[in-house]
Amino acid sequence: MLSKKRTITSALMAFVLASVCVGIGAWALSHYSKDIPLIQNINPVKQSEAVSKPAVETVLLLGKGGENHDGGDLTDTIMIAQILNEKKQIHLISIPRDFLVFDERGNYSKINAVYVQAKNTGKSDEEAIQALKDVLTKITGISLDHYAQIDFDGFVSLVDTLGGVEVDVKELIDDPYYPGPNYSYQRFTIQPGIQVLDGATALKYARSRYTSKGGDLDRSRRQQQILSSVRDKAFTLNPILDAPKILSIISTAQSSLTTDLSLNDMRRLYDTYKDSQDYELFSLVVGENLLTGNIKEGYRQFGNSRGYILEPRIGEQNYLEIQEEIANIASQEEYNTKIESLVKSNQKLEIIWGEEISTLDKTHIVQFLRARGFVVDTTNLNVLDLEIIPTENTLYRGNNPYSGVEGEESLLNTSMSYLSSIFQANTDTSQPLATDIPVLYISTPLTF
Repeated sequence: MLSKKRTITSALMAFVLASVCVGIGAWALSHYSKDIPLIQNINPVKQSEAVSKPAVETVLLLGKGGENHDGGDLTDTIMIAQILNEKKQIHLISIPRDFLVFDERGNYSKINAVYVQAKNTGKSDEEAIQALKDVLTKITGISLDHYAQIDFDGFVSLVDTLGGVEVDVKELIDDPYYPGPNYSYQRFTIQPGIQVLDGATALKYARSRYTSKGGDLDRSRRQQQILSSVRDKAFTLNPILDAPKILSIISTAQSSLTTDLSLNDMRRLYDTYKDSQDYELFSLVVGENLLTGNIKEGYRQFGNSRGYILEPRIGEQNYLEIQEEIANIASQEEYNTKIESLVKSNQKLEIIWGEEISTLDKTHIVQFLRARGFVVDTTNLNVLDLEIIPTENTLYRGNNPYSGVEGEESLLNTSMSYLSSIFQANTDTSQPLATDIPVLYISTPLTF
């Protein structure tokens, strides 16, 4: 699991957009609008307007090939930037392009094809983006406010305009399968070490994946590395000395950037965050560790070919483990330690279902709890065994035979504390049950 934590510089919104290179032009519009009369005249904002910070704001950041590339509408870079103003944090979450998703009819595809498939059914660009937003919200549990998307040509132009970007290449990449024109291949090789990459090379570095040990997950890590470097380079621009570069970035944004952020939105967001000196950044590539993480590799039939996919480890379309990992992005080491302890405990647990819990929710909850080390039984008790039926999730500790035994008691407390926390369960009950095993009554689905 990738975990990075550092102080964000003054222009927080600049980072959010620049982090996927979709908003360098938007950032320039916002950052230099008071210095360039052309920008001031486009869509001026009244300086007297009051700006307030929302508690949470999210931007979906997308990168696609564009008209001059094969599969030009596939969204091969998918990131979510979540700004938590009350906690003074930014969460940057990368979703692998090969993640398996399903539509409402049960048809499956890779997540990078959701946008183009929606367009192919006659949906508008905005409707296709919304279709992708809906899928991502289902996976991550995060509601998405805005989006910004850039194509590959725009990415190359922005990096070249900035004079290239410096990256620390962690390992040799020798990829003979890098996509070439007309669905051909071309070899891409880059040596390890600190290097300054031009736009074309930076794009290849961010896209190559077939010869990396972690495949698409390694690519997501490199994308975050490139985008951080782009952000740092963009902050060095001077509104007077670098005015030609800024105007070039604006021109690139106009031709390669699509977003539902208006100029007013951008300037409002910039004004909101420009004085934020103490935000922390936490970044995560979903399922980064294929050996112990929450997604696994597989293959599915796509037309006449068999394609590589990534899917939830605990069960098809069960995103609870992913959502829990995202919810703990700011405390990943502590979270990992807690989960490791739970898995070792093998705590027995009986579940009584409330009437409002669907069959699918029952399946997902049991899969999730078993992945957390619980030995779950849903057949021994039912709601009729309760003298008083609760109106909320309730945890009955039970007359566990290991209570008071050193070591075993600690494991029990860890398990009970975890269940109480994630289900927000009431534990203030003395109702006797005919079992020595803890019992969890579930009246509402599990959400993070």
